[in-house]
Amino acid sequence: MKQYGHSYDAKGSLLDVVVTSAFQRPIVECNRSCSCTPLCRNRVVQKGIRFRLQVFRTRRKGFALRTLDAVPKNAFVCEYAGEVLTVAEAGRRVNAQTAADANYVLAVREHVGGESVTTTYVDPARVGNVGRFLNHSCCPNLVMMPVRVNTAVPRLALFAACSIRAGDELCYDYAGVRSQGSADEDAARGEGHGGDCQGASWTMGQGGDCHGAASVRQQEFISESAFGDRERLKPCYCGATCCQKYLPFDAFLFDV
Repeated sequence: MKQYGHSYDAKGSLLDVVVTSAFQRPIVECNRSCSCTPLCRNRVVQKGIRFRLQVFRTRRKGFALRTLDAVPKNAFVCEYAGEVLTVAEAGRRVNAQTAADANYVLAVREHVGGESVTTTYVDPARVGNVGRFLNHSCCPNLVMMPVRVNTAVPRLALFAACSIRAGDELCYDYAGVRSQGSADEDAARGEGHGGDCQGASWTMGQGGDCHGAASVRQQEFISESAFGDRERLKPCYCGATCCQKYLPFDAFLFDV
């Protein structure tokens, strides 16, 4: 931990410096190589879910996930767990899908140093957890962070981007972007997820069958990634004021 330092406070919440820095430093938890005890504050994601979560069915978005407990800002909520795939297998699975199929394959690109990019492909369709039921939102109340515990392969951890009320649906941005101010605006109108969400994030890509709201950078992500394949885009039903009407779309795997 001398190289990276602690990423959490005494209550197990992400430190603000980790969330808001221009270039997110690696989150590396204490592991079997450390001499600390299981009570070490730098062991959070590896301990699993601590809030009560519930899968439920929505009118237009299929299944979704909500919290039954109030969740404080920066607290760990759950992982997006699944099979870790090679780029070839990820491409094969995406291209084998029909327009009616849900796509859960998530590509997380980590920019390391100058031009180096490390990409992790995760698919929870066959083996996964409750994270597969998370819908997209352009005004999300969760943010995804790669967290490393015992291996170089990251665990895709979702943290509260704002204070979340009990009963609220949990959503994250498939494009890896958090909009600024939109959650407060929707909360004032009795819509969205509430809280004090703000800030910015990084790069993800998912075809997705889930829905939500969007930001300006997300619209750029759609435009740059779809390469004219607008017929592949799926409508977004988040209902937030910042909704971009379509789910984020990454065309890369369709060309593998």
